[in-house]
Amino acid sequence: MKKPMDSLSNRLKALGVKPASALPQTAKVEKTCLEEIIQGRVSHNSLGEFVIRQVQYPQGYQHGTCRLTSQVYTAELTRTAKMASSIEMGNMLFIDTETSGLSGGAGTFAFLVGVGYFSDAGFDLQQYIIRDPSEEAAMLLHLIDLIGPEMSFVSFNGKSFDIPLLQNRLVINRLPGNLREFPHLDVLHISRKLWRRKLTSCALKDLEPAIIGFHRTSEDVPGWMIPDIYFEYLKTGNPERLSEVIYHNAQDILSLAALFIHISLMFQQNGLAENIDVDDLIEIAHIYADLGEVDTSINIGLASLKQISTPEQTIKAYGLMGNNYKKKGCLSEAAEYWVYAAQKGDVQSAIELAMYYEHTVKDPDKALEWCHFVLGNNR
Repeated sequence: MKKPMDSLSNRLKALGVKPASALPQTAKVEKTCLEEIIQGRVSHNSLGEFVIRQVQYPQGYQHGTCRLTSQVYTAELTRTAKMASSIEMGNMLFIDTETSGLSGGAGTFAFLVGVGYFSDAGFDLQQYIIRDPSEEAAMLLHLIDLIGPEMSFVSFNGKSFDIPLLQNRLVINRLPGNLREFPHLDVLHISRKLWRRKLTSCALKDLEPAIIGFHRTSEDVPGWMIPDIYFEYLKTGNPERLSEVIYHNAQDILSLAALFIHISLMFQQNGLAENIDVDDLIEIAHIYADLGEVDTSINIGLASLKQISTPEQTIKAYGLMGNNYKKKGCLSEAAEYWVYAAQKGDVQSAIELAMYYEHTVKDPDKALEWCHFVLGNNR
């Protein structure tokens, strides 16, 4: 009689294979919760839950060379953005988002919304984070509950990106509210008016060291990496890299507030302070001229004339002064400034002089002289 074949288990044992029960048990790895690593908490409402991180920076907190303080008169700055001058610092919501994509679109959502506002105690920062997309509605509900009827937004490129994106997500989640109807000061727009000729870029990362003296640390992450870091978090559940994104967002909001205060102080003094750079004075004067506030522009322009040191500054300042006096109907005064700018090579001022001598003074020879000047400088 043939021996029965060895069972499969006996044959495996003979080959040295051990059953799972005989293997040493590995220690269970405990996952770190996001709210623990960022020192936040889980918040609940009728639509679910999400994570909140709250930090309060004391009154006068130093960010770069700027102190965060609510004791800043904002009417001048808000007027340049054609906002109501009655807006108070305490009703301003500084807002910035981190999103699942950099180009927007219907599929892009904000997984982190950071907001800051001034209180009597200082600058309060709140960050709302969703641990997965299913928590978006709860986060958005909390956000719209925070925004009162007297609030206004302060952002950096928020008019074009953050607010339209959040509004789109409100619609998708069938939540009420129109974020576009709130007053909104976009600091990027005013920064471009002030520094587009002075700096090669007006991105926040370039304004930080150049204007408010703030330098990012190694804790920060580049903005282009942020969507990938979030999707990696969704995949692995490891919040370590995501905490770096939360740090990045916090610094963005602090820099936004510091830049707002820096610009507010410039406008609060109507550009007449000696510590304001002459190029900045000229640009402030240009902004007031664009608003139709010619007398204010002239006063600031006169202050800049005392500090100019280069032909470029001369052209900008004297050309602007000539244009301001033209708006006031004081053409003879305007011509005095245009002559000085034209002598430094400003073609536009020379054109204005040619028209002035032809139409106002009725001196065709002088007008022709300035026409030749223009032709000679355009060769």
